Parts: sequence; structure tokens; C-alpha cells
Amino acid sequence: MLIANWKMNGTGAMVEKWIEGINLSIPDDIQTKCVFCPPVCFLAHASHLIKKKDLKISLGAQDIDPNSEASLTGGISGSMLKELGCQYVIIGHSERRNHYKEGDSLLLKKILSAASENLKIIFCIGESLEEKEAGETESVLKQQLEIASRAANSTILVAYEPVWAIGTGQSAEPTYIGEVLNNIREQLKSLEIKELLGVIYGGSVKIDSAKSILSLDSVDGLLLGGAALKENEFSHIALNSTIN
Repeated sequence: MLIANWKMNGTGAMVEKWIEGINLSIPDDIQTKCVFCPPVCFLAHASHLIKKKDLKISLGAQDIDPNSEASLTGGISGSMLKELGCQYVIIGHSERRNHYKEGDSLLLKKILSAASENLKIIFCIGESLEEKEAGETESVLKQQLEIASRAANSTILVAYEPVWAIGTGQSAEPTYIGEVLNNIREQLKSLEIKELLGVIYGGSVKIDSAKSILSLDSVDGLLLGGAALKENEFSHIALNSTIN
């Protein structure tokens, strides 16, 4: 899978340009392996354009709120995302874990909210630089994965994004990525997840590093940030790499 996470970027015009670029440059068989995650305010527009042009890419949201019977100003429920045409939702990204202090309890509620609407979950895990240097990567990732496994009916795509590589321009070396993802796969064997869609990598991935990362046997795809904002860069990665 190749996932375009726009984060807090973009305009309506950029969405139109991006989708048109994907339509013209990426064939249908590769489009089926791509997920577009623009800001929530552009989801309806993106959904309309994807349907209008009969694109095969999937639409995803960058966040979701827990199910709640109480009114929640600014909240976005799974049913709302589903109505907008979303098939995927990102949960557990380190930027939200860190900046919004999203802990295990909240993340589990978000996973359950997504699972209740049959949304596919892109669940992000990763260690900080301090945890990496202390040799705690394996234990940190195991704890994070256990949260996802507690949602019995969830369909999950695990995205490994080392916190120290996100937005820093410092991508992990392919050898390190391969070792960590193999370890994640071993840990996943003991966890009960309804359906595991794969294990992907993210963290300052660029055009010149994408191909080598995707060539690793343990990598099923990429979660792209800055490299996904321009349709020509995203298309280049999609067309010049082997995507599972």
C-alpha cells in the first residue's frame, strides 16, 4: 500500500490538481494500492472527484473520534467518515500521541469506533530517539501493538514510523527498517487481530529512498507525508517501486 498523508496541508485546488495528476499518470492496477488522506475539510471534495473520475484509489481520514452518546463539538464519528466515502482512517500517529497526549485508552476507543463502521485502520507505532538509544524499541512497539489487538473486530494495517525520523528529514536505514519490521511481524503472530492488511513504513521517506525501502521483503508499503503533497512525486514513487 502507498498512503498519502497530507497532514495539515493543502487547498481545494491542490486536491483537484493531485487527483487529476493521479488519474493521468497512475494505471488502475496501481491505483488500487493507493490511499489518499487529505485534511477532513477536503474529504467530501476528494470523494466527489474520485467518484467522478472513476479512480480506483481509496479515501482515508487522518483521525476519528471515539463513539459517544454525548455531543462533541468538532467531533468526527466513524459513520460520518463512512458517509463521506472513507475506507481507511489513521490512528495513533506520533504527532497526535505527542501534541495531543493521546494515550492507550483513547487510542483503543478510536480503534473500536473505526471497527464499528468497518473502517480499515492504519495504526501507527514507533519509538522515540531516547527509547531507541536505550534499546527499548522492541518493548515499546510491543506495548503499542497490544492496544490494537484488543479490538477483536478490527482490520489493521500497521505503520511503523520511528518518531525520531518523522518530519526530521532523517529516514531510518533500510537494514534497520527491515530488522524492526521483521520483529513486528513476529510480535503480531501472537496477537489476535481479525485481519492484518500488512506492515508498512513511514518517516521522512523521499523519492530517492522509497524504492530501496519498498524492496525489503518485510515492507508492504509506505506512509508518505511531505513526499505525497505533490502528485508528480507521489506518482514517481508509485510507478518506480514494487508495491504490495
